[in-house]
Amino acid sequence: MSAPRCTSSSRTWANTFTTATVDPVVGAAGAAGLCAVGVHWLSSSSAGGVSQSAEVGSEVVCWGVLPFLVAGVRRWGGAHQDRARGERGGSGSGLEAGVGLLGGDGGGGKAASSWSVGVVAVGVVVAACYTAEVGEVGLFPVLTPLLLVADRKLRSEAQRSEPGIAALANTVWGTASVALVACLALLSWSLLELALLTVPVAALLVVYIALIPRAVAGPRLLPLVPDLEDAILSLSGKVVVLLVGVLARHTSWCTATAIGTFGLVASRDPFIQLSELEALSPVIASLLALAQLIFMLPKQAKGRLALWALFLVSLGPYLANIVAIRTAQSSALHSQEHPAELLIRSAKADFERLLERQSKTYTAAVEEYQRRYGVAPPPGFKEWYEFAVANQSPIIDEFDIIYGSVSPFWKLSGKEVVQIMNDAHQTPSIDLWLCSFSGATAETHCSHPARGSDRHTGDMFNKLLGDLRGVLPDTKFLVNHLDEPRVLIPPSSSPDKTPFTLTDLSERPTWDAVTKFCASQPHPRRPNPLETVGLPLVTDLNATLNLCIRPEYASTHGLFQAPPSFRIIEGLVPVLSTGAPSTMSDILFPSPAYIVEPQFRYNPAVDPPWPDKSNHLYWTGSTTGAVASEGSNNWRAFHRQRFLALAQNLPPRQQHTYLREDPSSPGRVTTAQSGFLNGRWYKVFPTRIFQCSPPGGAACRQQRAYFRSLPWQDGDAALGAKLVFDLDGNGISGRFYKLLASRSLVMKQTLLREWHDERLVPWAHYVPVSVGMGEVPEVVGWFLGTGRGMEMAREVADGGAEWFGMGMREVDVKIYMWRLVLELARVGDAGRGVLKG
Repeated sequence: MSAPRCTSSSRTWANTFTTATVDPVVGAAGAAGLCAVGVHWLSSSSAGGVSQSAEVGSEVVCWGVLPFLVAGVRRWGGAHQDRARGERGGSGSGLEAGVGLLGGDGGGGKAASSWSVGVVAVGVVVAACYTAEVGEVGLFPVLTPLLLVADRKLRSEAQRSEPGIAALANTVWGTASVALVACLALLSWSLLELALLTVPVAALLVVYIALIPRAVAGPRLLPLVPDLEDAILSLSGKVVVLLVGVLARHTSWCTATAIGTFGLVASRDPFIQLSELEALSPVIASLLALAQLIFMLPKQAKGRLALWALFLVSLGPYLANIVAIRTAQSSALHSQEHPAELLIRSAKADFERLLERQSKTYTAAVEEYQRRYGVAPPPGFKEWYEFAVANQSPIIDEFDIIYGSVSPFWKLSGKEVVQIMNDAHQTPSIDLWLCSFSGATAETHCSHPARGSDRHTGDMFNKLLGDLRGVLPDTKFLVNHLDEPRVLIPPSSSPDKTPFTLTDLSERPTWDAVTKFCASQPHPRRPNPLETVGLPLVTDLNATLNLCIRPEYASTHGLFQAPPSFRIIEGLVPVLSTGAPSTMSDILFPSPAYIVEPQFRYNPAVDPPWPDKSNHLYWTGSTTGAVASEGSNNWRAFHRQRFLALAQNLPPRQQHTYLREDPSSPGRVTTAQSGFLNGRWYKVFPTRIFQCSPPGGAACRQQRAYFRSLPWQDGDAALGAKLVFDLDGNGISGRFYKLLASRSLVMKQTLLREWHDERLVPWAHYVPVSVGMGEVPEVVGWFLGTGRGMEMAREVADGGAEWFGMGMREVDVKIYMWRLVLELARVGDAGRGVLKG
């Protein structure tokens, strides 16, 4: 119970009793219905989950204030009845003549037992705690048919069945039908959700059954509160209970659950529903619940039919949502060329040039290597080339990523490199694996001072290179155990100085550390020849990834704010990692998740054809990426949380940028700002909220209240949508290859370089997304809301899937790993001197 309930309920109650033209019962019903809608609306729309997280506190306030309200209402009610009797010359009728404010003494004047009061109190507390920690009770509508059954079992005078539409209120099948429709509008129907919901529903059912007026000599196992007014004084009951208690005097406590059901479904926001059916079903459910409520009221109640006006509470927002969607779709670019289409065309041309310039002979490959890197290829290069050609590798020359990461070690002798690796491996808390590859057996074994599982690193090397006995040289290499990158090489690194230092920045800001050497490096900005009309589309991926020219990343990506682990190694230490930002010098190798972890493997059998996929941008996952601290609200700036907030349109007064045709200048495209986001296109939910300090503390509770979440989803569920989103977690995203191989279009946001960057072309194989994500609403709207955009989306999706089957096969990963091992073997060759590259 949130604080607004206390004041609004007491005020509207007083108003209903003083209105001459409306029956008090009808007035109380209308006030209760509006109050219920308001409470649920405030709870769902409050920024940061304030309303929900304050549930328990507001309960305490209302329970404490209520005894004083009851005493005051008793005095007011008695005086009001005395005046009415004086005016009419006798006893009042109807509502005024009752015994007490909350109903007659159905228990023959007996007081509620302490056991019954305790059970009711526990039931109320259980329901309140569930609402505070989890959210609304989605199974609440089933209480109405259950209470109707209980009412008829326990009260002989209970209202009986009537024909027609009144059956929705006074028959079991009618109330059950309304409950089913309402539950369909409220629930996602996961087994875990349903199991959890049985707890508050059972608690509330016990509470309401205890309040049904009946003989004290009834079933002994059921709690009974014969006189609710007296019991409230000991319970310090709720103000909302007082309001709906007026109705229970003339009908039954089923009215309370009907009002609660109406409040739940009528407050559903149509702007955030994922389909037209999901937006319309709460409107239908609210109409049925309202009809149910109206026919539960006495027929003679004045103004009963006026309650139909409450239907506008749900119908109005739904119609406004339909108008907003139609307006946005009609305003989108249909006839003009979209900037994204220009980028797609340009990317395809770049990709064709990339394939055409690859070396066609071994001699050409050697010459290209020497031209690029200034040294001869490593021993074994010919065998590598022959294997690549035999397996139809489309990429022969694009391995600058390997060169960029191993060339700094050419200034050291092989003996020095080996010594540095041994020293680093033995450093306490450095968390590195030392792996040895045997050329004779083609087996890889990894060791760690404290850990037993190498996260499948050895398995991946053995799977990819295990059949190359006698082909590759022996070599050793260090592998990072953590998700986050590790190595920062100073520009003046020298073997004469301290080899390396280790600094632990876990759960602390890291931006200054990872960008400390930016000033010593040139970072020219290349002109952008592609016009994006003011939309922040990614036109140059290298510039987008360059931390040195993007100071805003310090406060927009979790890796630079509070990573769960960040033990930075400063110095010349060769460490293999799966991803690293532009300023760091980890040696990049493919993530074992791509190769040996089955949950990340693509299965074409579960990938529907493009026409059968839903028109959604899909992402579900955990809130990894950084650690949320209690009291700081820092989680709002983390990259995954910012994406969730954008896709769920949560920030208040958030404005989105859209492209529109300029009405004053035909053929000209301009930008427009709007707070509207078409929720039908975004299926984006967290399924696990964690990484909070302290674990499970206030920061996690705030996020659970702020975001709309789902239970765990199958890893292949994303393939059912036309657009799928992928973004960094603590490190790289292991699901990327599954998505890229599918028939869906991948929209990817990342600040981490990976081994495949030179062979994947953004806008040809996937759609890159900026860290700020300001272009997402417009791009998603164009892809899903226009014919040309849908055509382009399918084209890029097909291009990514086709290229994955040509240039990112398991054999292509093997080719990369083979060449990487050749380079690592030369770097760590104890007989090698300093190379001049």
